Amino acid sequence: MLLNKYISILLLVFFATTVCAQNTTVSGVIQDSHTKEPVSFASVYFSTSGIGKLSDSTGRFSFTFSRGITDTLEISYTGYETFKQPINFSEKDSSFTIELQRGKAINEVLVRTKINKGLFLWRKIMSKKKLYNRYNLANFAYEAYNKLEVDLKNFKAEKAKKNFLLKPFAFVFDNIDSTSEKEPFLPAYLLESLSDYAYQKSKKKYFENVKASKTIGFNNESISKMLGVMNQNVNIYGNYVNIMDKDFIGPFNDNADDYYNFSVADTQVVNNKKIFHFVFKPKRAGQNTFEGEAWVLAQTYQIQKASLFLSKDANVNFVSRISIFQEFIPINDTVFFLNRDKFYADFKVLGKQSLTLIGRKSTSYKNIVINSDSISKLFETQSLEEVIKTEKAVNQVSDSTWNLLRHDSLSANEKSIYVTINKLLEMPKFQRLKTNLKFLGTGYRNVGNAEIGPWFNWISSNAWEGTRFRFDLGTNKGFHKKIYLHGYLAYGTKDKKLKGLAEAYWLIKKRENRFRLHAAYSKDIDNGISQVGDVSQDNIFSLAIRKPNISRKFLQLQDARFEIFNELGKGFSTELFFVHRKYMPLLNLPFINSNGQGQSFTNFEVALRLRFAYLEQFVEGDYFRYSLGSKYPVAEVMLAKGIPNIISSENDYTKISGSVRDKMKLSPYGTLSYKVHAGKVFGTLPFMFLENHPGNDIFYYNSGAYNLMTRFQYLSDNYAGINIEHNIGSGIFRFIPITRKLKWRQFWNVKTLWGSLSDANTALNYNSPKFETLNRTNYTEIGMGVDNIFKLLRVDFVWNLSGISTKSTTNSRFGVFGSFQLQF
Repeated sequence: MLLNKYISILLLVFFATTVCAQNTTVSGVIQDSHTKEPVSFASVYFSTSGIGKLSDSTGRFSFTFSRGITDTLEISYTGYETFKQPINFSEKDSSFTIELQRGKAINEVLVRTKINKGLFLWRKIMSKKKLYNRYNLANFAYEAYNKLEVDLKNFKAEKAKKNFLLKPFAFVFDNIDSTSEKEPFLPAYLLESLSDYAYQKSKKKYFENVKASKTIGFNNESISKMLGVMNQNVNIYGNYVNIMDKDFIGPFNDNADDYYNFSVADTQVVNNKKIFHFVFKPKRAGQNTFEGEAWVLAQTYQIQKASLFLSKDANVNFVSRISIFQEFIPINDTVFFLNRDKFYADFKVLGKQSLTLIGRKSTSYKNIVINSDSISKLFETQSLEEVIKTEKAVNQVSDSTWNLLRHDSLSANEKSIYVTINKLLEMPKFQRLKTNLKFLGTGYRNVGNAEIGPWFNWISSNAWEGTRFRFDLGTNKGFHKKIYLHGYLAYGTKDKKLKGLAEAYWLIKKRENRFRLHAAYSKDIDNGISQVGDVSQDNIFSLAIRKPNISRKFLQLQDARFEIFNELGKGFSTELFFVHRKYMPLLNLPFINSNGQGQSFTNFEVALRLRFAYLEQFVEGDYFRYSLGSKYPVAEVMLAKGIPNIISSENDYTKISGSVRDKMKLSPYGTLSYKVHAGKVFGTLPFMFLENHPGNDIFYYNSGAYNLMTRFQYLSDNYAGINIEHNIGSGIFRFIPITRKLKWRQFWNVKTLWGSLSDANTALNYNSPKFETLNRTNYTEIGMGVDNIFKLLRVDFVWNLSGISTKSTTNSRFGVFGSFQLQF
């Protein structure tokens, strides 16, 4: 009996082992194809056997099957295309990484119910919005680690290796990753930053200290500041989400139910907590909205994680896909705080099949502190609303230190990027290619310690000079880091005169509270360079776009000046000018005798400009900086005094002028820009010392000029004006399928000017040919047009509501103007 029992046990173990040996395991993880975040609770189904389940909260699944059979794996999830793949269950276990593409599932249907559960849940979330929005906390602080990777996709590597320009750099293509994603991609560039960030609600203040920044290939403090988190925060609870300087209507906007449809796709239990799968989609095509989802705790209506995807018909240029992911973790019993977020974007400049630039920004947050007295003390001495600082050696942190600072380690792809870039930067051929591309794009080229260009000013033409040749030469930072020398010589084939400029800049202080000296001497024809505008007339491109039948006016200007610029802090700056000028009319202007000889006028002027631009941001160059604007109005006041009897100066006068300008977001109705300006001149003076209202002699639209007015047409010694432009965005074009597809944009503008000229100045300047005056009336232009044609062209239709001038035929009632601008 005992022997039989042992035999039975052995047989049972044998058959059990045999059965187990005939089974195989199929497992995998499901991810979003763009963000690589797990897709939780997706439906995983085998269509032949009828077996299925949901993936877990980390996107994982596992099944056990008998060997030797075949089946089809189907994975579906709301907002994604259904994934299908035949599987042959062989002897080996199988494991998959499955990436779902955004789109509509095959079996996805719209279910209508009497009670809209999605709208009900949205209202519950909104009732807690003020409580859970981190910007409603008294204060908070954290350490943020930013990582931005740039990859290339949709290129033919073999063809690129044979290209005569790229052939010397063929080793770069050894880094192509053909396994991580469905389509191969080339990791191209990597930027990293680590910073301490703090926020206070009342009085509202922001602070960021960028502790480390890794930007191989360039060393620019202003870029390091922009790589921090101050300008890159996405607030899921905010009314708008700013992307590419455009405000998108967020799913938790106070009025989001006017723009979105909401639904509850699923309910799950994770860690004994019930959570809702909340889904949102745009109601109408053509609006800047998102589609996406959020997982929401049932009891407290807090968002645990959220994914936002760019709406298919959103009016954004060069971007085929945008994905935003945010994850929140509890830091106490009541507060969930942002733990990590991702922002991924695919840029396609030339069409669907063109080279794709993929930007992957990921941010993680550590050392989170909320409602702390230590944060309040930090802000006690901060007077500005926003302060961004950088450590002195922010771009010089060693690799070993970076290994300690990073919140997570670099992947193999990321490590290969640094190796490749360092190798490229050491190659002379790459440096030559970089130099040539810069010369073509910017017009400037470094030659040793000197700089030549811009090439587009080398040749032009006008009625006075004939063909004009010009050559510029300047220094670069190889010559001196704080002193910049520049000059040019120009020669006209018709007037046979040599002209030129010589100037010097000395940046005594550059990092904070900039202090700069500038000295210059020039003798040249006034080519409109000093006019407010986008294209000067001393430019090769202006030859093709000049208005016909316009008698151009020419004036010779000899100018010697010394300027002192001083940044005082808190947005205030001053600039002091000492200027000696000598004017001589040359053609089609008053004060020219019967022999064609112009009368010269000399003046000496001392001027002071006061400027206030609170929290204005800049991108720093080697010597100059370029304003990115301010979210507050910018105000300027100019005071000038003409002093006679200084180096033959003749005129005694006083000028005062001022302006206020701003660009405001009117989300979701676009942006509104305005400029209000006014001025007065005290004294009896020739026309060149009065206000010559800026006109436009070419068909390229000039945002700062009156485009149906010509240059030197209207004179005033007392004036005021206002310019307004409203860029609506898609506007009416979103209701028309073809224009919605073309992503055309709509705008309107108005420019109004009031002016007068004293009797004394009228008598002095109204020699033949005469100027015109507004006679205490107004000159008004209104315009409207189409922007973003072919993602590049803007067309303005402009009407002159003042009518045709009774004194000349230079004014037109209507004009069409074009211009180019790249924008997202």
